[in-house]
Amino acid sequence: MRTEIVSDDLITVFINNFYFKEINFSKKIEIISIIKDLISKIDKRYQLNLNGFYKIKVYPNQKLGVFLDIIKIDDNEFSSGADFRIVIYQEAKFFLETDNYEILDKKVDKRIYKNKFYIDIDDISDFNLLSDFCNIVYGDNAQELIYNGKIIK
Repeated sequence: MRTEIVSDDLITVFINNFYFKEINFSKKIEIISIIKDLISKIDKRYQLNLNGFYKIKVYPNQKLGVFLDIIKIDDNEFSSGADFRIVIYQEAKFFLETDNYEILDKKVDKRIYKNKFYIDIDDISDFNLLSDFCNIVYGDNAQELIYNGKIIK
């Protein structure tokens, strides 16, 4: 698990797919139950003292695992506790981002956007070969790429 406290109002978390091997990503109830448990563990481990109202964006991917964006919305009504609105983006797209075109598979479509190259993770047979040389793009950034990026061969 990798946790990054971006700001007072945003925490990003990546949980490897190993943790979710027995989970069916199509069952939202299972995902929500595990996410609530993970949030509690993260809060204790990093001594975040989460209180307030949070929106938790959940981006599951069978190959990768789960990305969480924990966004603080309001803290006025919850002085000593936390409440979560969990939104699961089951159809979210994930891309690998790199500066080096040559490392990408020649057989699949690629995208170019802002002088970087992208490949859809679903088009990759072995993610581990590229994971050390690329960044993972998901969520709003992936949507921006889909709408503004140019597909190249």
